[in-house]
Amino acid sequence: MNGHGGFVDLRLNRRENRGNESFWPSFTDIMTVVVMIFLISMVVVLLRNMELVKELRATLEAEREAMELARTAGQEKQSIRAQLQEALEQLRAADQRIAELDERVNRLQEQNEIRAKAVADRDQQLQDLLEERNDLAQQVAQLTIERDQARKERRESLQRERQAREELAREQESRNRLQEELSRRSLQVTALQGKLQAQSQQLARAREERQTVEEKYLRLAGDYDKLKVEYDKLIRPARSPEGHHLVEVRYYKRKGRPHIEWRDAGTGNFQPVSLKRLEALLAKLKAKYAEGLYVKVILPKNSGLSFSEAWRFTNALHRKYDYYFQEPEPSAEERPSKGPETSSADEKEAAAR
Repeated sequence: MNGHGGFVDLRLNRRENRGNESFWPSFTDIMTVVVMIFLISMVVVLLRNMELVKELRATLEAEREAMELARTAGQEKQSIRAQLQEALEQLRAADQRIAELDERVNRLQEQNEIRAKAVADRDQQLQDLLEERNDLAQQVAQLTIERDQARKERRESLQRERQAREELAREQESRNRLQEELSRRSLQVTALQGKLQAQSQQLARAREERQTVEEKYLRLAGDYDKLKVEYDKLIRPARSPEGHHLVEVRYYKRKGRPHIEWRDAGTGNFQPVSLKRLEALLAKLKAKYAEGLYVKVILPKNSGLSFSEAWRFTNALHRKYDYYFQEPEPSAEERPSKGPETSSADEKEAAAR
């Protein structure tokens, strides 16, 4: 095939211009490079988004841990508050007991004074009063000891209350630090969400650009097919299976996976085959039948294929194996006779093509 995409070169001095045509890339190469650049850019954006999602998940996990620490601190605060309330109740009970003991001592002292005044009048009862006094003195000593013990317990209760207040202050300070850390984490989460939104907008714009490029490509491919069909109609007879060996190929997708089926000469059932195996079979049939192959590509109604996929598959099979798309061999009259050097150069150029 020549370098004009299947067209017959009708220009004059075409062999003089062939050397310059190989320097320019075809339209398909240009579009392939554009698609590859777009795909690489999309992969980079997707990888960056995955990193941002991982960072966001780590931040959410840290926020959850901070909330758990705050909840635990609150529970410990409630426990300390309950202990403080219990200590205050014990302190009030001790004060009440001391008041009762003081009242009891006062009553005993009054009784002692009354009995002391009656000593002169009751000499006979002196011994009994002395014994009673001794008993009262012992009771007073015992009450004094109990009062001292109650005061000691009160001091200990006050000390425990002071310690509880200090512990409560430390817990409050720890809670404030946790709240500050939580606020900082929330700001980080907000910043990450802003970055994620910006990346999402960039991804949406990239998708729109990709869709625009694909639509342009499909329009150009459709224009190319229309032009080629019109050109073929002008210079060649219509494509027909008459006089050629018929091969039917059915191509479709199921669950995102391509499936290829074929049958020879239009008889029998379609058999599944891989693309590599299909090309090997078509190559053998092309070599076997001199009249050429008529490759009929069948695309079911619900094939699941895009226009570009269907066009690439059909175009590849037709250009390789269909008789209509093969470049005809030049006749003896069309071959130039410019001497051995010119013939050798033409043969090298044909081999290169």
